[in-house]
Amino acid sequence: MTFLREILLLSVVAGAILQLCGCTTTNPGPVSISKVNPYHLETSRSVKTDDEMIKFERRRLSYGAVDSADFRERKGYYYTVFWNTKTKAPATVRFEYRVAATGPEIHQKEIHVSKPKGRNATRFEVIGEEYEEMGRVTQWRATVVENGVVVAEFKSFLWK
Repeated sequence: MTFLREILLLSVVAGAILQLCGCTTTNPGPVSISKVNPYHLETSRSVKTDDEMIKFERRRLSYGAVDSADFRERKGYYYTVFWNTKTKAPATVRFEYRVAATGPEIHQKEIHVSKPKGRNATRFEVIGEEYEEMGRVTQWRATVVENGVVVAEFKSFLWK
């Protein structure tokens, strides 16, 4: 009897972990989004970490900024969508997001990729004046569209 309880407890814990994973993905077909890498660049405060990759990312995004106006232009959210395709057909990568200032209103950015490779990375930015006016990104969804049809999707757990 205790063995069955342990299995039940493990399945409950595994289910809770899956629900708390920050993102969901669909469609493991010929086109898929493997991950979305979000990064929030806040130039007014430094992040205390021993992770060299986090330190490097901050330096890379701030590279070339000389005065406070330059840093303000770079401040905000950066999202890199990593996606794979076997079809290599022209595609549009769409990034939809909601921000604090506009609540449920959906904002959208698109990048057309005419000749995708097998593995692709597409970058979106919510920075500068747009970030200053609208505030933080509260939820987001990335999709790959081929011939007007959504063929892959990856979204934050808050996306509704």
